Amino acid sequence: MMVKLVLRGLAAHRARLLLSTVAVVAGVAFVAGTLIFSATLDRSFERAFDDLGRGTDTVVRSQRSFAAGLGERAPSRPVPASALATVRRVPGVARAQGVVTGFAAVVDRRGAITGAEPQTGVAWSDDPDLSPTRLTAGSPPRAPDEVAVDATTARDAEYRIGDRVTVALLLGTRAFRLTGLFTVGDSALSDSISMAAFAPDTAPVLLSEHPGTFERIVVRAADGVPQERLRDAVAAALPPGLEAVTGARAVAEQAGPLQEIIKVIRTFLLVFALIAVFVGSFIIFNTFTMLVGGRVRELALLRAVGASRGQVTRSVLGEAAGVGLAGSTVGLAAGAGVAVGLATLMEAVTGGEELPFGTLVLPVPAVVAAYAVGTLVTLAAAVVPARRAARIPPVAALREGTAPPRPLRGRVLGGCLALAAGTGLAAAGLAGDGNAGLRLAGAGTAVLFVGVVLMSPALSRPVVGLLGRPFARFGGSAGRMGARNALREPRQTAATASALTIGLALITTVSIIVQSLASSVDRQLDAALTADYQVTGRSQITPVSAGAAEAVAAVPGVRSAIPIRTARFRLDGTVRAATAGTPGELLAHFRLPLRQGTASVHGDELLVGRSVAEARGWTVGRTVPGEYQDGTRRTFRIAGVYADRPSLTPSAPTMIIDWAGYRVRDPDAPIGRIEVSAGDAHRASLEAALAPWPNLVLKDRAQVKDDAAGDIDRFFTLVLGLLVLSVLVAALGIVNTLALAVTERTREIGLLRAVGMQRRQIRRMIRCEAVVVSLFGAVLGVGTGTVLGVVLQRAIADGDAGMEVLAVPYGLLALCVAAAAAIGVVAAVWPAARAARLDVLQAIATG
Repeated sequence: MMVKLVLRGLAAHRARLLLSTVAVVAGVAFVAGTLIFSATLDRSFERAFDDLGRGTDTVVRSQRSFAAGLGERAPSRPVPASALATVRRVPGVARAQGVVTGFAAVVDRRGAITGAEPQTGVAWSDDPDLSPTRLTAGSPPRAPDEVAVDATTARDAEYRIGDRVTVALLLGTRAFRLTGLFTVGDSALSDSISMAAFAPDTAPVLLSEHPGTFERIVVRAADGVPQERLRDAVAAALPPGLEAVTGARAVAEQAGPLQEIIKVIRTFLLVFALIAVFVGSFIIFNTFTMLVGGRVRELALLRAVGASRGQVTRSVLGEAAGVGLAGSTVGLAAGAGVAVGLATLMEAVTGGEELPFGTLVLPVPAVVAAYAVGTLVTLAAAVVPARRAARIPPVAALREGTAPPRPLRGRVLGGCLALAAGTGLAAAGLAGDGNAGLRLAGAGTAVLFVGVVLMSPALSRPVVGLLGRPFARFGGSAGRMGARNALREPRQTAATASALTIGLALITTVSIIVQSLASSVDRQLDAALTADYQVTGRSQITPVSAGAAEAVAAVPGVRSAIPIRTARFRLDGTVRAATAGTPGELLAHFRLPLRQGTASVHGDELLVGRSVAEARGWTVGRTVPGEYQDGTRRTFRIAGVYADRPSLTPSAPTMIIDWAGYRVRDPDAPIGRIEVSAGDAHRASLEAALAPWPNLVLKDRAQVKDDAAGDIDRFFTLVLGLLVLSVLVAALGIVNTLALAVTERTREIGLLRAVGMQRRQIRRMIRCEAVVVSLFGAVLGVGTGTVLGVVLQRAIADGDAGMEVLAVPYGLLALCVAAAAAIGVVAAVWPAARAARLDVLQAIATG
């Protein structure tokens, strides 16, 4: 019986529930699309690394105490060539070969680097088990002046077999004859790998800083020998300083950093997906509230003929479950399209780098999350309206009209308490220090936001009344009636506007934080950029050659060219990064005054910035147990503390170690950039010195600042694009509310038409109401977001990050308010047209 009642209710109100279903579809599609996107990307990388490691049962490499961090370049120490003969003699080894790799980028005919990063050079191998390269055309490189290139890079650079190809190396550029084309494995990642292969005897000279060594040794097991047994046998034969791991572990370690990036992306996207779902829940709540309010007589008749309160509640929740299931099903299907769209968005944000996005994967968590989120959120949003429906007495069937309005005392009291609590938490956070203060301020802003939402029905009367005055004055009778309609149901107006309030509050908060971030970075770079120029790679993973630093330093007039090397070691159980160089030179160049101790440090002595020293409780003379990457354990000594600059960008070092002592432990420590004090040298002279390294970029101070601003702008564009979805869902809520209001006011609209109101006046009345409601949501959202943004900026300003500049993008906020008004106009198109088309006599007869 109840199932039939639910189905009839869904059929009778299908038009009214349609837009609620669309809101569920939007949120579920975002959630499912995010999970499908991350699962597909994860599977693509997993298959790619499995493909690249196919045939390798054991890997021999230098021992390391800790792996490279996320996004860090940390070359492995070389493996001596003598180890290859040792490995080949181990029982159970079928084949073994040394692997030589390094930086090698193909330069196109216009002098630009071609191919996806990282660009890799290898020694050509004909072994199909131990090498992923597969020759597709031409012949392998055999002579010192020959090279083979992956087919994708050759095509992009417009090279053909027999052409002279320029290749950028750490040694500089060299010209080779192209002898062959190849593919790298057969996974979705194949087209995203840029690789150049050289003759086996030539590659070590071109690619390795230590000729006569290997990066690693890959081993193929004899038939029937498992990886674990082969690993143990090889490890037993190795000299100290080397280790053997299974091929499966080596593949997992290679894939690990990328999987961590995918997890971060997934979490980031899911946050915005859940925001869209949360905004959609307001639409669902408002829809069922209005449906229950308009069905008082129908529900009372059910009670009169014997339906219990529980049955009425279940009937309303059953309709909500139907909406949730339908929306979840369609949303799950639409998630595939969202996944493809997210891949396109990520490619745009990363500057056009194509993602290895293979065949879409539908993971079980995506299906579970789609139905769980869609159905549970819809049911939760309908609980309060369902309980109100159950409280309708049977005698209400004898009365005309809808349910009487409920008092706002409870919401006002709750809102006041939330506002008071939020203000207290925010004040405590601003008065506090560090992360604890930031957490308190964050909690305070969240509670403040809850208070605003609770208070919104009470706020709607004065604010909507004020916003409606221009429409009442200049909009004629239609404008006056539209403004009054917006005041008619404060709860309904607040619920409709709340969805827009949430979206615009988040946009405003993010805008203030990002604008403050950009302004703070600009000011910090003005103070921190002590060099005239910086020499960097094309990206964070492009290596910078020590030879380039020597070439720049040799330019007449250059005062200094300081390579900024990254040293990594473990201190007190935490892996830390320091700048390796000449300590006195680094302090002078970055203008970091020494406050305590001495700048003359050697060996295992460290200079640390004051902020690091205070955070860790280190003082001059303090000793700290530590470990280098090669496993050597040492006791580090704090030799000096200097005044550092809290910064949002890694411009000045926070810890310094002497390069002369550190290079013994890590001779291949990567150079992140070269700081150039040009003196009398001109830019043209510096660019000429860097001509052999087209993979490097010379930037002046303005370009460095522009790059930092560009990174922030791209991040803001991404966040703004994701938040726009919640605003679009809020627009659906306005359409939905207006459509339901037209249905509720059918008789009223008929009477207005009967007394002479024209169709265009009806449309104008609906538009005015929509614009007033939208502006209310915008004013509340932008105002609340401004308060939240300022509180969070001040809390961050007091921390170590140093976001000391408060910048409010007034132009963008004004644009948000104008966009809200436009949303109201657009949202009113369908409901206004529907209202204008009502038949006058039928409308009057309704009710």
